[in-house]
Amino acid sequence: MWLPQGWRVVRHRHAPETLAGISVVAYGTGFLFNALLLVYGIGTHGVPVAVAAGVNIIMSSLIATVVLRSRRRS
Repeated sequence: MWLPQGWRVVRHRHAPETLAGISVVAYGTGFLFNALLLVYGIGTHGVPVAVAAGVNIIMSSLIATVVLRSRRRS
């Protein structure tokens, strides 16, 4: 579910006005949730849960990083 948002953020990374509506706090919360979900998936040997959480961690990190860098430039 985060792949389309990640693609849009990367595409518009040089347009801070386009990224203004993205909440870094929300993506930070999502990162924390998925980190806990990853620990749960590993602990219960739930490979699908762990893989999905890992992908979401990567995407939330990418989105937050691109948005923060874009805001620093403006």
